[in-house]
Amino acid sequence: MAIAIIGTGTTKFGELWNKNWEDLVVESSTEAVKEGNIDFKDISSGYIGNMNLSRFGGQDHISPRITELLGINRIIRNEAACASSSVALKLAADEVELASFKGENKIALVVGFEKMSDRLPETTTNILASASHFDTEVINGATFPGLYAILAERYLYETGAREEDLHAVGIKNHKNAMLNEKAMFRREINLKDFKRNIASPLKLLDCSPTSDGSASILLTTEEYAKELGVDYVTLEGIEVGTTSISLAKREDLLVLDSAKRVSESVYKKVGVKPEDINLIEVHDCFTINEILCLEAAGFAKRGEGYKIIRNLLPYEDINNRDAPIPYLFNGKELFVNTSGGLKAKGHPVGATGAAQIVEVVNQLLGKCGKRNVNPKIGATLNIGGTGGTATFSVLRN
Repeated sequence: MAIAIIGTGTTKFGELWNKNWEDLVVESSTEAVKEGNIDFKDISSGYIGNMNLSRFGGQDHISPRITELLGINRIIRNEAACASSSVALKLAADEVELASFKGENKIALVVGFEKMSDRLPETTTNILASASHFDTEVINGATFPGLYAILAERYLYETGAREEDLHAVGIKNHKNAMLNEKAMFRREINLKDFKRNIASPLKLLDCSPTSDGSASILLTTEEYAKELGVDYVTLEGIEVGTTSISLAKREDLLVLDSAKRVSESVYKKVGVKPEDINLIEVHDCFTINEILCLEAAGFAKRGEGYKIIRNLLPYEDINNRDAPIPYLFNGKELFVNTSGGLKAKGHPVGATGAAQIVEVVNQLLGKCGKRNVNPKIGATLNIGGTGGTATFSVLRN
């Protein structure tokens, strides 16, 4: 039974001082419901992806408050760090599929959100660090820039990659974001801008920003989508996987094991290969992670993802190219993070997984304006923490 995504919505991502988390949830959800040509009363269940509203906004017990806001009487909140809303999508898809076996056509709403800008940067850093292992990482002063710097340093040491290869990822994604009216950073950056060290070898512009934002997805059965007469995209497959939360327990630092396993599982289930994917949104929380994600998703062997990045050489000329800018994979164009990715679109952690899906859905439906790339098959790879959780999905028009 195919799952159909019949509506999506997203707020602008950024420092949204004039809106609270409730405003963001209502805005993205109303957009999705309007696009799906239904009313909130038609929705059977809502699945919420949020990392840490209790510390960012002082509010626990989110579900009944969202019931008050949206009028949906079955709300389930899920937390999986930066993968919270993609895991919520998996739960929602499972419910819709199970109901279809009973002859029921349910509609489910997925909402991912985070409101991060109301806290001081050092407080935000500490809150985010709770998605790593407290007893071995946080207690010893580790933060996510530091943890991903370990991965980046090891990658540079073991492979032929250079720091400039990491920077090129950020330059490309900023260029793509210039065509995304809802992106946080809609400006070009260049190699010379990578000056300020955050955690060597990562510079400030190798790091995604903290952001506010919400993204919503409306899904049902393909049969019911046809009855509604709306445009839709099929969610061909989505899987969730976990591995060690701490880097110290990983068998191989440079393999996102959870991501590799779930991508292989979905490819097998759906009957596609990496070569069939035209567009993918990956989790570039730090520029090194776009490279690691490409390897985990089967676009390159371990330690060779940087070679895909080098299709963009000379890096000084990236901004002279028209966006969205593709890589080359097996001789054909592969578009990665047409939205601008987490690096430039923004990274409100609870919203990120859903926002990746929104981008791919709109690309498949041709609703992305000047950044349309006309894909036939799209995918997303969403990561929680340093890879402790991962979800992979494949979508088709």
